[in-house]
Amino acid sequence: MKSSNWIKPVTIWRLSGKEVKRVKKYICMLLTCLIISSSLVVGTGMLTPSVAEAASSVTYTVTADTLNVRSGSSTKSKVIGSVKKGTKLSVQKKESNGWYKITFKGKTGYVSGSYVKATTSAPKTTYTVTADTLNVRSGSSTKSKVIGSVKKGTKLSVQKKESNGWYKIDFKGKTGYVSGTYVKATSSSNSSSKQSIVDTVNNMKTLGNAQQLILVTSANSSSKTATIRTFEKSKGKWKQVNSMTGVLGKKGMTDKMSEGSQASPTGKYTIGTAFGRGANPGTKLPYRKITNDDVWVDDPASSLYNTWQKASKNNGRWKSAEKMNIPEYDLGFVINYNTKNPVAGKGSAIFFHVAGKYGYTAGCTATSKSNVTTVLKWLNPDKNPVIIQTPDSGLGKY
Repeated sequence: MKSSNWIKPVTIWRLSGKEVKRVKKYICMLLTCLIISSSLVVGTGMLTPSVAEAASSVTYTVTADTLNVRSGSSTKSKVIGSVKKGTKLSVQKKESNGWYKITFKGKTGYVSGSYVKATTSAPKTTYTVTADTLNVRSGSSTKSKVIGSVKKGTKLSVQKKESNGWYKIDFKGKTGYVSGTYVKATSSSNSSSKQSIVDTVNNMKTLGNAQQLILVTSANSSSKTATIRTFEKSKGKWKQVNSMTGVLGKKGMTDKMSEGSQASPTGKYTIGTAFGRGANPGTKLPYRKITNDDVWVDDPASSLYNTWQKASKNNGRWKSAEKMNIPEYDLGFVINYNTKNPVAGKGSAIFFHVAGKYGYTAGCTATSKSNVTTVLKWLNPDKNPVIIQTPDSGLGKY
């Protein structure tokens, strides 16, 4: 490419000594200006999303009394819901026109950036048990009744620190107290938090021959919102592949599952059959297309409890069953909870599927259809994938 804006190299050597010095000085000044200007651009917050996330944790808060959530990044797009003033948004990215792409009730939505305030928050604090076994008590004293215990390495869900140094924590859906002497508080940024969860997965002892992991965590056992992360093992080390927001049962998570409890089961489970109302989206899992005749038996008295059946083949073999041909089951897969030798009344039809309109499920785990598609395409039965569902405070069990 030709250009008349630069001095040809050959002409430089024909300049006098003083002129050569002037040219060199000019070039140095130009390079310095470029470096300074690029530093100013970074300093004004024009960071790429990955750099910005590593630098700090950002909270996005709604400032309008009511803010419409739309199907696209324009006021001409369809309104799919709304959020109230003060709502903290789960932002996926900021569009070039200033709108935010967000996760809304497990699906993707868009809101105008004119009514959203972005605030950089302080680093997150993680509370980790340092004793081999730490008693959880009903009060903040060694005289209080022991209501349970937590193992070394457990991440605690802390409500507050008491004046005597004890921590008030969330323990199996209830309030408990532990001595601060055996708890390590660590402050970390988003980037170190990500590394922390990777370290946690690498320290898990229950993963066996699994090479793929879906980790579903929540702030506490009563939360309906979950963070869904996928991990893959390579050369003996686990690495995070993806992270997304999802929803859980209306009553959060439980380790005491029962039919109709409206909570998602905690625990580690294998992955079952993938399903959907359309063609296979590209998953390597066994895939079954749903028809209008398909149901999932939820009658504890039936010998076919917690199995996929045809409604036309009932013949009085069950009294109740869930229809499979519904929008939430556009795509998904079976979480193998209580599927092998099912225990009557212990819970049925536990799936990973597309989120509905309510912001919670009846006991499944759900996220947006695009996220479900991503996970399905990634899952490989040859890598023995498993799913773990737990509040943050229960990570140490695995």
